[in-house]
Amino acid sequence: MKLIRLFRSGLIVGVLLSTAWMPWFAMDDVSAKTEVDKVAIVTPASRSNQGWDQQGVDTLVAIGKDRDIEVEVVENAGNDPITPVLRDLADDDVDLVFCHASGYQSECPEFAQSEGVPVVVIENPDAVLDGLVADIETQAQKVAYLAGVMAAAETKTGKVAIVVSGEPPTWNYMTAGFAQGVHDTNPDVELIYSVIGEAAYDDSPNAKRVTETVIAAGADIVFGMGDGASFGMIQAIREHNAESEDEQAVRFIDVIGDKSDSEAGEFLMTSVLFDYTGAYTTMIDDLEAGTFGSVYTMNLENEGVRLLEPPIEIDPATMEQVEKARQGILDGTITVPTISDAEELETFLDDLAGDQE
Repeated sequence: MKLIRLFRSGLIVGVLLSTAWMPWFAMDDVSAKTEVDKVAIVTPASRSNQGWDQQGVDTLVAIGKDRDIEVEVVENAGNDPITPVLRDLADDDVDLVFCHASGYQSECPEFAQSEGVPVVVIENPDAVLDGLVADIETQAQKVAYLAGVMAAAETKTGKVAIVVSGEPPTWNYMTAGFAQGVHDTNPDVELIYSVIGEAAYDDSPNAKRVTETVIAAGADIVFGMGDGASFGMIQAIREHNAESEDEQAVRFIDVIGDKSDSEAGEFLMTSVLFDYTGAYTTMIDDLEAGTFGSVYTMNLENEGVRLLEPPIEIDPATMEQVEKARQGILDGTITVPTISDAEELETFLDDLAGDQE
């Protein structure tokens, strides 16, 4: 597999959370049972962005409706400090706060310890604390591998692209899995890897520019990880397809949400779909049972992550390859790499490209 890296930026963030101290309410009875009447979710962007934020909000609202739990939604909180928002939620007597962004992974545990309000964080298992802090990990690399199998089988130009809005662990897991799936299916396929910028999650203009660049380089399938930036990718593909013959059309593979009913539906092959139902239900159950404070991992095996049924027509032979690969992952005959670190990912992609030479 040949690798072209058009844009590159890496950010390694170290988070140190001290748990040496614990307020009296945390030490008193961290395993006390709680009747959950009201929960809240804080998202960095809009609850209707058809991606990360909407998946979290829609799932929690559905659970709340089913279990008669009031759900307070705080959207567009950004990635700046949200302590004032968290304090307002504490004043509203919420029983549990879902801090739905990796950018909140240190601030929310600190709030939980200072205010005694349980929180759920993203990608910070070291912060887990009995009665106060639970963590959600997403191991999406296996499903991304299946998306890579689909892309390698379907590409007509022999070139596919990965466009990412940053290099957080979740994106890196999926990049590695997708790249391995492409390589295992057809090592002659050229992979173009492009990073929009550091934490460019809502940077649609630059996402559009970068996607136009990978299309110009010959990619006819784009695997996009962007949150709000995904709409820039979609715009670039839509504009390209409007001016191209059918055989030159570019198709899109999404992550987290389902954009089948959006303007991307005409060229959306699939999505590495995140389903928070199991994670959120477990967190609420644990809080009510007095066992809150654990790590819940969403993955292929528990269907917390799964491949979206293709909204457009895909060759049946391709889908047979995808299903065969899924069974191989489940029975252990296929091993998918687990890579969260950006520097390690860079080495991995270079090694895959070297296998082709």
